[in-house]
Parts: sequence; structure tokens; C-alpha cells
Amino acid sequence: MDPASNAASTNERKKNATQGVHNVQLSINILPKIRVAGVARLVALTLASSGFGTSVWAQNPPEIQPKLTPVAVVDMEHILDNHPTFTAQMESMKAEFQQTMKDFEERRKKLSESVQQLNSQLNSDSPEFKQREEAIVSQESKLRLDAKNKQEEFDERQARLMYDTYNQIVNGVSIAAQYYKFDLVVRYNRKQSTQMNPKKPQSVLYGADREVIYFNKDNDLTDVVIGLLKRDIPAAPAATAQGGAPAVAPAPGTPAGKTPLLANPPTGPNRK
Repeated sequence: MDPASNAASTNERKKNATQGVHNVQLSINILPKIRVAGVARLVALTLASSGFGTSVWAQNPPEIQPKLTPVAVVDMEHILDNHPTFTAQMESMKAEFQQTMKDFEERRKKLSESVQQLNSQLNSDSPEFKQREEAIVSQESKLRLDAKNKQEEFDERQARLMYDTYNQIVNGVSIAAQYYKFDLVVRYNRKQSTQMNPKKPQSVLYGADREVIYFNKDNDLTDVVIGLLKRDIPAAPAATAQGGAPAVAPAPGTPAGKTPLLANPPTGPNRK
């Protein structure tokens, strides 16, 4: 190829390449313009709609009010201490348990005396010694088993008493909360705030760990629930139920025609 043809071919290639670059630049430049134009129309439409919505909102503002949750508090420990039957039943069970343990101790002492008599009266190699020794060992094993079973029985009865009493209290709290239109009831302990003493560091740590920091005293249902329990649960009888277990009163209810707080009205305004 002659130099003139070679130069013409080179110029043609440069021209095509330059045109391709221009085409690419044109595509790149066009796309943003199209997008910007579309975004501009979208923004304009949005602003127009927003202006219309704002105008309507200003003319007819929605009546949206934050929903408040009425909250009450109860001192569960104080209610338990003032329960009409729990303390008496627990004391009765405790006395019965102590008497049972005293009987076991008497049986243990008798076995110990039998061992001493056996060692002092008979030769350890004699057949009678071994026979009486086996009898004493058998009695001791039975004593241990009886004591273990009795302990488990008392533990179960104590748990049942606590379970039933707790359900009575929860039922009373539910009745009072529904009557006074409380949606939530949380527990607190008045001792945590009333018995703090800087001279007793442990009391300060205990008080500072309380979960309820502040509440309206009119929203304290503690005395209300105690009044409910005393109204609806008979006092603990002197005699115990069959088998030595204290009789557990039924959970409190709301008899027809009675308000839940008949015996102990609240200190605050009636929310009903």
C-alpha cells in the first residue's frame, strides 16, 4: 500500500473513532438529562400533592390522641402479711411440722439408747447381738425414710398453700383493676423506699434497687385488695382440715349487688 492510501485509511479510522466517542458521550449526556427531567416532574408532582395534602390537613386535622394506659401498683408482700388466712395457716403448718420433727427426735433418741444397751449387755460376737443390731439398723433406716417423706409432704403442702393464696391475691387484684379501669398493675414494695437508712448500707442498696420509682398514691390498690380478701374469705378456722392440712378458702369473687371495695374504699377518686 502506498503512503497516500495508508494515510487516508488512518484518517478514516480516526474519524470513525471520534464519531464513536461523540456517540458515547451523547448517550451519557442524554441519560442524565432524561432522568433529571423525570425526577424533576416527579418532585413537582410530589410537591403539588404535598401542598394539597397539607392544605387538607390544615383544614381538617385528624383527631389523634395518644392512648394512655392507666397503671396501678400493689404491694404483694404487704397483702400477704395481711391476708385473712395465710399467716394463721402457715403458723399452724409450722407448729405441726415442729411437732412431727420432735416426734422423730424422740424416736431417734430411743434408737440411740437401744444401741447403748446392746453394746453394754451383749457380746458383739453373739447371735443375739447381731439379731438386735439388724433390728436397730432397720428401725433407723425406716426413721430416716419417714423423716424424708414427711419433709417432702410439708414442702408440698406449703407450696400448695402459697399457690392458692397467690391466686386469691391475683384474683382480687384483677377484680379491683377492672372495677377501677386500670389496664396494668405492677408490683412494688413500700419497704424499699420507707425503710432506707444511710446508717444501714444494705437497706439503701435494697431501696435503690426498687423498680417503681414514683406513682400516684391514689393508684395504689394494696389496701383495696386486702379489703376484698377480708370481705370474701372467712377467717382461718382454729381446726385444720382432714389430714392436718389447713383448709384453704376459695378465691374472692364479686357477689351480686356489691362493689369490690365495699369493706375498704379507696383513698383516691372512683375511676369507674
